Amino acid sequence: MNAKRAILACLGVIAAAVLLTTIAHRVAAERRQDALDAFYATPGGFEATPPGTVFRTERLPSADVAGGRAYRLLYRTERANGSAAVSGAIAIVPTAPAPAGGRPVLAWAHGTIGLGRGCAPSRRTHPLQASPWTTDAIANGFVLIATDYAGLGTAGPNGYLLGRSEARDILNSVRALDAVPGADPGRRWTVLGHSQGGHAAVWAAALAREEMPDRPLLGVAVGAPALNLDAIVADQWASGIGWGVGAEMYESWPAAYPGVDFDRAVSWLGQRYAGPVADACLGEGIPVPTLLGFVAAEIGLPFFDENPMRDPELATLVARQTPAPLPSNLPVLMAQGTADAVVPPASNAATQLEWCAAGSDLTMVWLGGVGHVSAGPIIGTMGVPWLRALYDGATPQPHCRFVPPVAASGSRLRDAVDIGT
Repeated sequence: MNAKRAILACLGVIAAAVLLTTIAHRVAAERRQDALDAFYATPGGFEATPPGTVFRTERLPSADVAGGRAYRLLYRTERANGSAAVSGAIAIVPTAPAPAGGRPVLAWAHGTIGLGRGCAPSRRTHPLQASPWTTDAIANGFVLIATDYAGLGTAGPNGYLLGRSEARDILNSVRALDAVPGADPGRRWTVLGHSQGGHAAVWAAALAREEMPDRPLLGVAVGAPALNLDAIVADQWASGIGWGVGAEMYESWPAAYPGVDFDRAVSWLGQRYAGPVADACLGEGIPVPTLLGFVAAEIGLPFFDENPMRDPELATLVARQTPAPLPSNLPVLMAQGTADAVVPPASNAATQLEWCAAGSDLTMVWLGGVGHVSAGPIIGTMGVPWLRALYDGATPQPHCRFVPPVAASGSRLRDAVDIGT
């Protein structure tokens, strides 16, 4: 056998080994998820229970942190149209005794991670990926609640980037803490989110007083939030991000807007492969369909046929999910990286200018050279002590009346925005 044939043979053996290993891991993952299905099954008669009702709870040692004990739970929530749903969540409870009046509450809203059942954080092998800020949160006395979002790991449909649905999942997870062993939550709470979770956190803040007036929200901290959705879609529709985000929207939004023809904006290739791309889990293993979507975009095969924001009906729907500025009596910490290739920095430069002009209590932090993924742990590390200080009586002064380090994106569809479905 000559050298060339030997090299080819070795490469073939390596490729076969990688393929077999991938298949073995996938089979093991599917078996693990099959075993979890009973916990996440929708209980009979759940519609008659109040929002925040906990149906099942069990220990989740893989999510334990120093000084904190983790639990997996299944609780009752609501979709954007008010129909009942169930969601999974993770609660991390400090082992130290609760103070008089209950523990400070921190709700965490995760970013885009895929819609497959195994993508749900509470169903993962490494639920919160040992984020350093979770340990900081427990050390600061917080009891932590982290929703999966309804339809992610539970019966669908999912409410991806549908503001009212995401918000209710967060609000009802806070209610659910009342039934978690040892949680002892106080009535006041805070919320922290990244990427999609930043969108969810801001929507939860917008609806908190209306939907949960008995539990005052003290503050919001968000990193690289997907807020200015029309600008994000307009910028990313032809990119690999357009494949990832577009596929999840395509799989989620028809249930919320059953009379809308979303196919007219999506390429034939996008329609065919949206399901596998949307279901691929990010952050664990290799999301092959998502990576292939990036390759397709690079060779001129985008998810969308053209910019969906040129379609007046679709543009209006996207604008409805773009939250209005938060009120002046609610402190907000927002961090955005200048090197973000997912949420365009220009989109949140526009957010800063709009919110500051509207009088929002916004502290805007620009992270020079920081990309999208890195903004997640950074906002956790920054946000935990900032939110804890609000519990201790701090009154932050807004810091947003300065020129952003990047140019702001174009005008937003403010005339089309409402707090609707």
